[in-house]
Amino acid sequence: MRLAVIPLIISAILHVLGFALREFAHESVFLVFPAALYCLLAAFLMRGRTEAAWLTLACMIGGIAGTCIEFMGPMIAPSLVLIGIIASDAVAAGLLARGLWLGREAQKIE
Repeated sequence: MRLAVIPLIISAILHVLGFALREFAHESVFLVFPAALYCLLAAFLMRGRTEAAWLTLACMIGGIAGTCIEFMGPMIAPSLVLIGIIASDAVAAGLLARGLWLGREAQKIE
């Protein structure tokens, strides 16, 4: 699950980049909260916390859905940044799902 930290941090960087590219607009300040949350979750994932992995997986799925919704209205970040956020969230979710699945399989063997 520690491998999922890399796309998680990339997503956090893209959130801050989107905020900066919109010249710190008031509408884009919403991007700062997920960036801070993702950094906090990354710290817990580095410690190998399974609870943090489940929470992060839920956040990634919600982040993908929320970012897709942004394409329907006025965008709070450039479209390439939003596509990058979707991609990095999807990779992180996939790695987390894989890690959680393999963790359960290892527990069954023991």
